[in-house]
Amino acid sequence: MGIPRQRVDMLAFALALAALVAAAFGFTAARNGAALVMCAICVAGLLAGRLVGLSGGVTLAVALGLVAILWMVWVDPPASSHRTSTLAHAAGGALVGWALGTTLRRRRWPAWAVVAMIGVLSLTVAWELAELAGDQILDTALLPSWRDSAYDIFFGCLGGAAGIAGARLLAAIERPARRMV
Repeated sequence: MGIPRQRVDMLAFALALAALVAAAFGFTAARNGAALVMCAICVAGLLAGRLVGLSGGVTLAVALGLVAILWMVWVDPPASSHRTSTLAHAAGGALVGWALGTTLRRRRWPAWAVVAMIGVLSLTVAWELAELAGDQILDTALLPSWRDSAYDIFFGCLGGAAGIAGARLLAAIERPARRMV
């Protein structure tokens, strides 16, 4: 990767972090501890993603998607809390599945999809554990139950599978386009 491309990659990653930190400041000003916990989990996820090799462009797309999800959940919910939670976990899973699929898709199919799905499952479980820990430590109003967490994990994995399928589809579309060039 050349120096200019590295700079663009680092700038994209910095913008990704800035988007989530700005949301965190907004939630702090609004005294919304639960949303702040979710922002912190998202920032930790972006940092971990960067450590395992996600590009700045991928992390920026994921961060913008996460900010939109956080907005939908905490500022302008489109439906009841249960339906909004289902939509948020499915969309978050799709973002993670797409990010992992996009990063891993140069490897042999279907091995990369299996690794990506294991990553999605691991991250959805980690999200739920972090949500529970944040609720306990900061005494926020998330109040997750085991049943709610099971639904969240299910819909996060379902969204993750859709994101992985999307990454596979994009890889299939890009291959013929590269051959034509």
